[in-house]
Amino acid sequence: MHLRISTKRIGGNVYNYAQLVESYRRDDGVPGHKVIASLGQLSDREIANLRVALQASRQDTTLVLPGDPSRAEWQARITASLAYLDLAVALETWNRWKLPGLFNRILPQKNEAVAPGDVIAALVLHRCTDPGSKLYAQRWFPRTALPELLGIDPKQFGNTRIHRTLEALDRVGDALQDELVQRYRSKDGLFATLFMDVTDAWFAGRGPDLAQRDRTKEGFSNRHKIGIVLLCNEHGYPLRWRVVPGKRRDQLCMQDMLDQVEDVDWIGDAPLICDRAMGQAKSVARLVDSGLRFLTATTRSEIDSYTDAIPDRLFRELNPVGSEATLQGEMAVAATTAEAAGLQKVDDLLYVCDLGVCERTFSFERPQHQFSGATWDPDTLEGGASFIALARIFADSLRKGEYRNKSELAEKQGMTRARVTQIMNTLKLPTLLQEQILAGDFGYVPERLLRQCAQIDREAEQRALLEANAHVMRPVRAAGKPPRRVGRQTVALRLVAYFNPRMFVEQRGRLRCRRQRIEHYVAELNERLRRSDHIRDPHSIRVEVHNEIARWKLVSAFNVQVSTVKDKDKGKPYRHVRLTLDPDAWARRVRYAGFVLLVGHPELPYNAAEIARLYRQKDTVEKDFQTIKSVVKLRPMFHHTDAKVRAHVSLCMLALLLDRTIERRLRHSKLPHSAAACFEQLRSCRLNLITSDHAIEPTYAATEATQDQLAILQNLRMKGLADPEEIAESIKFRRS
Repeated sequence: MHLRISTKRIGGNVYNYAQLVESYRRDDGVPGHKVIASLGQLSDREIANLRVALQASRQDTTLVLPGDPSRAEWQARITASLAYLDLAVALETWNRWKLPGLFNRILPQKNEAVAPGDVIAALVLHRCTDPGSKLYAQRWFPRTALPELLGIDPKQFGNTRIHRTLEALDRVGDALQDELVQRYRSKDGLFATLFMDVTDAWFAGRGPDLAQRDRTKEGFSNRHKIGIVLLCNEHGYPLRWRVVPGKRRDQLCMQDMLDQVEDVDWIGDAPLICDRAMGQAKSVARLVDSGLRFLTATTRSEIDSYTDAIPDRLFRELNPVGSEATLQGEMAVAATTAEAAGLQKVDDLLYVCDLGVCERTFSFERPQHQFSGATWDPDTLEGGASFIALARIFADSLRKGEYRNKSELAEKQGMTRARVTQIMNTLKLPTLLQEQILAGDFGYVPERLLRQCAQIDREAEQRALLEANAHVMRPVRAAGKPPRRVGRQTVALRLVAYFNPRMFVEQRGRLRCRRQRIEHYVAELNERLRRSDHIRDPHSIRVEVHNEIARWKLVSAFNVQVSTVKDKDKGKPYRHVRLTLDPDAWARRVRYAGFVLLVGHPELPYNAAEIARLYRQKDTVEKDFQTIKSVVKLRPMFHHTDAKVRAHVSLCMLALLLDRTIERRLRHSKLPHSAAACFEQLRSCRLNLITSDHAIEPTYAATEATQDQLAILQNLRMKGLADPEEIAESIKFRRS
């Protein structure tokens, strides 16, 4: 074996290329040379060293380096230190949910140099591990180990690709949510509980068309904001989410979500927990009409319309202050009073009273329509089929001249003009498709799907959409089952009242403080009026006092009178405000302090204590909102189109899924339970790019993991992420 040097002259430069060559004799006896290895371009010193080494090998002698080998300088350098272990844990969690395969299916790569699913993964990991970074995603990405872990050239992770991917993600939002639900069920089985709530997010600037200027839930005034409706399960995994206009009321947002999920089969018998926003009578009627097993809390002003059996009489004589110094003592008094009133103690802050099943009459939104002899009766049908039948009745009435126009029809039917148009637009479907929907050939067809079909021009596309629906929706209800409720009807409801001593003391204390502030304000106003040189208009004074009382939400509790009084010392008249407390209104205001009346489906299979605990578990969805706001940094938003805002919310929900998965695994360990604390602990373990003058190619080495980091990896069953051999196998060298 010997070293062969090939010399090439290019321009004015001379290049030497080295090859290891072995001599051999061919089959025909002619000597030849076989190239063992091509070593590329070498310096003169490297060529000389190789020749000396080959000579020593042929002579079986040992080479001795001159000088002290321990002092040899190899010039090894760390040329990059990349964020690694926190991202690797998040990426492994992403992979365990099999999300790469999901996005490859619903977002095929086509001619893209980078798979959209990889871009989405990087954006979600950015939300998880470094959401507060002032760097935009495309500037953050090259400073991490994601190019190595995902095999993406950082130059291909640009702003244009990111925005194109966000638009694609918005288009498949519904498919993504359906797929996630199926993954949850395949892993954990049927859902035990569902929680629904609404939050908001505000924008830096005007925001998209959905953004509307209003006060945020955090108290910021005059911000452009959107609403976000979230439905999650008992583990906090997001099942459904929707972006809604900023000024839309919470109960309407949740009713819209109810319209979308009431007929899906994966809810089963899982109770749906909603907060007080769904506690008004109209919203409770909608929950009853959905057929789901629901649980909500009614508003305090509507408690008397359900029951008068809440044992509040003994609490009327208590007048707690609610200060820090008196809080514990007043809570003890309230707890003793609760036991004396017959409430069952569950824990120190929960006393329950089972009020059993009661009856309440509600007005249901859909009016009763008289069957006019048409082929199909809308009141025996359900979903979109009932609206096709109703539209046919409307069209027949207009043809016969029973109504002059749609406006008169809407007025007589107790509907809006837009609602009548929405119903009659279903007649745009071909007659054959209408008959098949009415006959139940496509199973239960929701009204929203029918409206979507009516917007499509081609019958083939309409039929394909309906057939796809038939595979995932339940069949129509069998004959004899009750149709959707109409008009005023009396229904059965399960009632449970619970009492919280701390809430009682704090609510009574706040009301007492508000009353004192109003009285103090009026006293100061009277002093100003007495000293004033001008007599003010009585009407303006009443308006000023009314606005101050309204500020503390006690308008109904006070009567205000403005009179003219003569100053005995100065002999001049001045205005005087007399504030009178209405005792009956004040008693109604403080009556149910500390009490919550829960209203639920009559078939909820729980006792009173379990129902109260179930409702108090609604902080699951509240914690989800807290996570996406404070940890994932949902807001402020910087996008300016509706599609990208919806995609941004989807990224935050996927980041929430990863956070909740990690927290669920760490819940029973002695380690930090929050995903944010876990990522903070892992952040110091980085991936270092090491280069050397003598190395043929650069190498990667991770910072040695600490004991705390190894403990986290062990609990997550991801110890291989810190193993040097596994790191070497998983790393793809950066392309640029």
